Amino acid sequence: MKTIFFFSILFYAIALPALGELTPQDLDKIRLIVNDAEKRIQAEVKADIAKLKQEIKEDIANSEKNMREYINVRSDSVEKQVAFLVYMVCALIALIVGAIAIPQLIMTWRSRREHSLERRVERLTEEIEALKRQQIIKP
Repeated sequence: MKTIFFFSILFYAIALPALGELTPQDLDKIRLIVNDAEKRIQAEVKADIAKLKQEIKEDIANSEKNMREYINVRSDSVEKQVAFLVYMVCALIALIVGAIAIPQLIMTWRSRREHSLERRVERLTEEIEALKRQQIIKP
């Protein structure tokens, strides 16, 4: 029992400083340690934020560049398609005009030819009638 009592007092004596109160000097040291740690953490956070901002700016710049390139490529593609469609429409208009104009020209050419033949026939008819009259007059 003496041994237990002895060890109890010994452990109590060892644990006694742990039960002591903090002095203002101890609190000031703790504040300094906490403030230093806080400043270091704030500096690290600021550096991380600055790094992230820079990365975000670079990503945005790259995204804008890629979008501009994509838009330019799409714009060129659309321009080519529109130009192709314009050429096709012009070709179709030319075909339609050709399909209408060529027969009209052929008909006009034939009508002129027929008209000239009709004139010849009329002249010949007049000449024949004139010859018949002369023959009738000079039997």
